[in-house]
Amino acid sequence: MEEGRVIHAIDLNQEFDEFEELSVLSFGEGSNPSQAMYRWLFDENPYNPPTGNLMFVMRDQAGGGKMIASDGLIPFWLQLGGRTVQAAHSVKSMTHPDYKRQGIFRTMTENSLENGRKAGIQAVLGFANKASYPAYQKFGWTTLFEREVYVFPANITNKAAGMLKSRALARLANGAFQGVSRLKRAGKHALRRFTVEEYDAIPPQAGLLWEKYKKNFDCCIVRDLPYLQYRYDRRPDAKYRSLLLRGEEGSIGYAVLRKSVANGKPMVCVAENFTDPGSEEYVAALAEAIIDWTYANEADYAVVCSGLYGKFDSVFRSYGFVPQKGQGTMVIAKSLDPSIDEASLAGAARWHLTQGDGESELDL
Repeated sequence: MEEGRVIHAIDLNQEFDEFEELSVLSFGEGSNPSQAMYRWLFDENPYNPPTGNLMFVMRDQAGGGKMIASDGLIPFWLQLGGRTVQAAHSVKSMTHPDYKRQGIFRTMTENSLENGRKAGIQAVLGFANKASYPAYQKFGWTTLFEREVYVFPANITNKAAGMLKSRALARLANGAFQGVSRLKRAGKHALRRFTVEEYDAIPPQAGLLWEKYKKNFDCCIVRDLPYLQYRYDRRPDAKYRSLLLRGEEGSIGYAVLRKSVANGKPMVCVAENFTDPGSEEYVAALAEAIIDWTYANEADYAVVCSGLYGKFDSVFRSYGFVPQKGQGTMVIAKSLDPSIDEASLAGAARWHLTQGDGESELDL
């Protein structure tokens, strides 16, 4: 590392303003500016090692001590096949524009991996965009698959108004669109034998469903009750709603959702969608509950992610969720434990992923 440059774990009490400035320079004004959110994400993560957070920043002492880069890890437990390992998301890889092409990205990445290894992290997952992906390839990270996101278009009025230059015509177009959409779903009534209960916090049954279905998943974040409560109930800058589905057999699945705005349009982010991945009926009931909630909350669309595991992909497509290809987000991995073979993790069909995994949902 070049002389005069120092890396240390971030102190949000002292360094948040500079970290926020670096975030805006790297990701634009849309990056989340909430200090409380970053405190929850970095400092209050119950999966952190005893030494504290694993989020690091670099300062250029020769340049007046300016913060010039960041990179870090967000720990969690990961189920891989029949065992549970300590893993982490790679997050907030940023380099100040004035310091590009000086090897800082690589230095920060290697620093995070080394500190993660010391903290007992066994595997690191990353969601690389088009700009960072080539660098991670050079660093020897393994490509698992391209992440796929699904969008359910519920209301095209706002989109059509911009194209047709007429709100009245746009409403007519939306009426026709919704009519066709309903016809495509005609005869699909998986939800008929289930009830949907709505909560403003994670219901305890969600944790029980993890215990019930975890053996049916291959690669998946451990979604026990402590994880869900930390991830959604304790986040300070966003409010989530939980939908719990019940049948004669008891609770069968849940979704965690929140309303937001993207590109000026009201949308629903489906942060979690969880049920028995092998049950077409259960996945279909979950899809119907998500669609109903999207319409009830007058959103233009819903965004959901599942990986390609089990029946999620085929059922979502059959209900009119449209895969968004070409987004350029690659799921990558780096093993820090010789017993974990990165190549064996490759392939979207092995993974259940949601919008709530990694950074993808935090800025929506």
